[in-house]
Amino acid sequence: MPIARFVDPLFVLLVAAGLGLTLSGGGWTYRARRAKVGRALAWSAWLALWLLSTPWVSSALVRRISTKPRDLRAELAGSSPERRVLIVLTAGIDADEFGTPAMERQSASGIERSLGAARVYRTYGFGHVIVSGQDVRRERAELAGAMADLLVALGVPREKIILETESRDTRENAIHAARIARSLAADAAVVVTSALHMPRATRMFERAGLDVLPAPVRFQPLPHDGPGQLIPSSFTLQRSQRAVHELVGLLEP
Repeated sequence: MPIARFVDPLFVLLVAAGLGLTLSGGGWTYRARRAKVGRALAWSAWLALWLLSTPWVSSALVRRISTKPRDLRAELAGSSPERRVLIVLTAGIDADEFGTPAMERQSASGIERSLGAARVYRTYGFGHVIVSGQDVRRERAELAGAMADLLVALGVPREKIILETESRDTRENAIHAARIARSLAADAAVVVTSALHMPRATRMFERAGLDVLPAPVRFQPLPHDGPGQLIPSSFTLQRSQRAVHELVGLLEP
């Protein structure tokens, strides 16, 4: 196991917090009821934070929520490739500080979605590709244009790409992309987004009145065997946070 796992700030802080809780107050015996409740809450929070920061719990949570990839050939068999629409959801872009091309400044999720969309395009064939979304911190077309540039570099014809730059969130992605898909009289629509984001995305498209087939990317792999599964890390906690975010999003009325 890499020594770096033991110097992760989250791991160090959790160990320090646990040690402090153990040593504080003279052990486990408390006479004041309020002190006992406070100690129980503190230890519960510590345990929950530790577990959510471990690959074992985080991977299980993410995999449970995520949509699994599958072969779409049977479901697309009744449609012509030229009458199919591929909808790709964007995922954020960094500011231009050093003249880096926009397609390289996409978030990691955006690049993964671009790579996955290009693969899905080559595998099944589509008449149009809708790139949906904007980053409200940037110029309206910058994010969708960046993804389009990467898709073109990966072999998707630019003339088949339609930029949808009104959407600010998943609900608006569904509303605006569904409107475009209907205007194209599409026989079938396939959505590409992260596997963890896919359940919420497909629900929003259903509410927008468009039946879509999911083509998720970046399905979370199982963690490596061994004690490292129980060692917390900042990265793993961030992954759990994204999973909780998607769970809360599924509760949106």
